[in-house]
Amino acid sequence: MAVQFKIKKLKHNGVLIPTYEPQGFTIRHKGKRLKLTPEQEEMAVSWVKKLGTDYVKDPVFARNFVGDFSKALGLETPAKIEDFDFLEIIRWVEGEKAKKEEMSREEKKKLAEARKRAREENKQKYGYAEVNGEVVEIGNYTVEPPGIFMGRGKHPLRGRWKPRVNYEDIILNLSPDAPTPQPPSGSRWGGREFDPGALWTAKWRDKLTGGLKYVWIADTARFKQEREIEKFNEALELEQLVEKVRRHIEANLTIEDITRRKIATVAYLIDALKMRVGDEKEKDEANTVGATTLRGSHVKIDDTGKVKFDFIGKDYVRWTKIIKPPPQVAANLRSFIGKPREPVFSGIRSEMVNAFLGEVTPWLTAKVFRTYHASKVVKDYLEKAKVRPEDQEIKKKYVATMANLEAAVTCNHKRKLPKRWKESLAKKVDRVRALEARLKEIKARPRSRSRTKRIKSLREQIMAARLKVKLARATRDYNLGTSLKSYIDPRVFIKWAKEAGYDWKKFYPKTLQRKFAWAEEATQK
Repeated sequence: MAVQFKIKKLKHNGVLIPTYEPQGFTIRHKGKRLKLTPEQEEMAVSWVKKLGTDYVKDPVFARNFVGDFSKALGLETPAKIEDFDFLEIIRWVEGEKAKKEEMSREEKKKLAEARKRAREENKQKYGYAEVNGEVVEIGNYTVEPPGIFMGRGKHPLRGRWKPRVNYEDIILNLSPDAPTPQPPSGSRWGGREFDPGALWTAKWRDKLTGGLKYVWIADTARFKQEREIEKFNEALELEQLVEKVRRHIEANLTIEDITRRKIATVAYLIDALKMRVGDEKEKDEANTVGATTLRGSHVKIDDTGKVKFDFIGKDYVRWTKIIKPPPQVAANLRSFIGKPREPVFSGIRSEMVNAFLGEVTPWLTAKVFRTYHASKVVKDYLEKAKVRPEDQEIKKKYVATMANLEAAVTCNHKRKLPKRWKESLAKKVDRVRALEARLKEIKARPRSRSRTKRIKSLREQIMAARLKVKLARATRDYNLGTSLKSYIDPRVFIKWAKEAGYDWKKFYPKTLQRKFAWAEEATQK
């Protein structure tokens, strides 16, 4: 059962909205000089900063941007990006970049210190809330500034302009006794309300996607950590119940009631394929797919009973997999599949799937499966790796990262290849070659005690460098952060790290170290 937490008192200072400082730029459209408003200029500068990237080569990205830019300029018909001359802005962007590169170390240090002071001042003002008398951190209190929507995968909105969020768009979550924070002069909040069961401090409607955006209490808050513990405890409990759950699913795959047969088939896919349930998403994800929202075109079954799934999943990342399920599952899918655009599991929604799973144990939902599977594959990988305390630290980090990769693959956390990935890999490969050449050179020298030590040291360095190359290649397509933050029980890593003689904090970033401080305490008991 989820931990219940009710807010009686909630007080904070609202949010920070970044401002834009216009430079007074002009551009040319079909040779005609246009003086830009601050909003138009912000759009143009954002586009210029993307020049030289793969984004501007994407026709959908470019078409979407120029469509919104044309509207902002008041053009009667959408222009082509080639119709614009951004030379003045290009020169300014290049000049600003050159200024930074030409700065002395002392100037860069002063600039960094000034930025740090500004961040600290903003955090003191906006970064904390009082919840039931306890001062807690707020997650990201800065509202995302306007910009070009990047999207993930083949997101249809990529390149569209995300308009500015104003104070008038924002609703604050405050208890009745809390004062309303003062916005900047001339501004007003969109309203205030009190939601005692929710851990957000501010919300607004995204002007591009229509979805709600929230500012949340930070994950380091005690009551949020209690929810995290409950989530991972449920996944841990599922490990003991999973065979019972699977028997429940199997028993309903052949039941006469077609609705329950559909639900059982969905539950099978969620367990066996680690699919998302499908209809628990924001409005901007309306075209993405999961188990309950599969359509006929997403599933192909051949004569041998093999089933191929191919669809666009969460974050517009392609999800493909071929399996040979039990004959009854394949038979059910054949009977449910209609026309290409028709839903395979017509009439089935996530709440029905969760109610079905809840027949085994009340707290079980489709979401628990992903946490269970991610934690289990990590645990299994670490156990098979057989790392010893005397092994090199780089080997321990390699094993931990590969275990993390198993979870990312399981959850299909794909990513776009980082911009400088190839250059970074090339440097790692060059490092291996340079060390190998150095080893060859040392080996050619006359035998001596120092030569033996140097050879041993170089061999260790070569092994470490090779592991870094292997890691870079293995993880190139996957985002490891999402599974590490949200799906892998940190106690699995921490327990393994203790046994392997490895400091888990060398693997988890500082933000997650604070988020999972409870896990370290739990493993010490």
